[in-house]
Amino acid sequence: MKPRPPRRVSRGQGTRRELNQLAENLFEDEATRQAFVDAIQAQESREGALILLQDRPEIRAFPQYRPMSWQPPFIVRLMQGFKASQHPLYAQGAFYSLDFSSVIAASVMLAIEPAPKRILDLCASPGGKSVFAARAFAPDVIICNESLRRRTGILIENLTRCRVKGANVSSADASVWARKASQAFDFVIVDAPCSGQSLLAKGREAPGCFDPAMLDVCVGRQRRILAHALECTAPGGHVLYMTCTFNRKENERVIEWAMRQFEGVEAVEAPAMAVFRSHLADVPCYRLFPQQGLGAGMFSALLRKPGSPIELPALSDELPIFWRSDG
Repeated sequence: MKPRPPRRVSRGQGTRRELNQLAENLFEDEATRQAFVDAIQAQESREGALILLQDRPEIRAFPQYRPMSWQPPFIVRLMQGFKASQHPLYAQGAFYSLDFSSVIAASVMLAIEPAPKRILDLCASPGGKSVFAARAFAPDVIICNESLRRRTGILIENLTRCRVKGANVSSADASVWARKASQAFDFVIVDAPCSGQSLLAKGREAPGCFDPAMLDVCVGRQRRILAHALECTAPGGHVLYMTCTFNRKENERVIEWAMRQFEGVEAVEAPAMAVFRSHLADVPCYRLFPQQGLGAGMFSALLRKPGSPIELPALSDELPIFWRSDG
């Protein structure tokens, strides 16, 4: 039977009942539930951030907050309202602009040691997580895959502007990579398609984000992509799973499913991110909620595949890559 079409979810007071139900599933304390709902419905402007790609004193002069203890040295946390993407240095590739929630989610990958040399970003567009990984690890190769071909234009534009070395772009289903590049990467990124409940905190609409049928579709897709990601990962390698939604079905329960489904796969601690440790799982997972005042929200978990690291196999000439950087 086909899932019923998701009903359109309106902003503001129209989501109050659904938000209250979600809050009840996330928090035991009534005051925290209320703060969560209020923060989403306030729809305030959210903090931005920059991935620094060039050492320019002009960027250091941007209005910014004092760095947080866990914050990577190549990240600038911008004060609210400053439009860095309108600055001339943006077009010159001096930095990449992104939401601070994305910085928190991506920073979990910094727990990986040693630095990975070959990275696959399975859901890459518009490219923020790929740029972050390239800046953090300087890998030999980073393949940025986006299954929706229409979204690869902005991905290529960002990789080119930011001069990401060793970057490649493909547009294929995750199953293609699992079949043609089994155990070929020491790090795979899955910024998974999700119901997008945190979009409401940004004042944007998220059609169907509370619809049970929609959530089931999302979970099925997320499990499939994550399974293929683990197939692409070499022994001892890592997979970073992320979403921008709040419910447990698409987050902690997907991680718990993967650990049951794939023998020996474990969730890895990211000690620097301990302040964001999820209270909804016994294994290490990381969350941001809008009432914390740092962004709209995110979920992130780092998985490690069992086994000792191996010499990565040569990549096949038949991989579905259609663009390569000049670097």
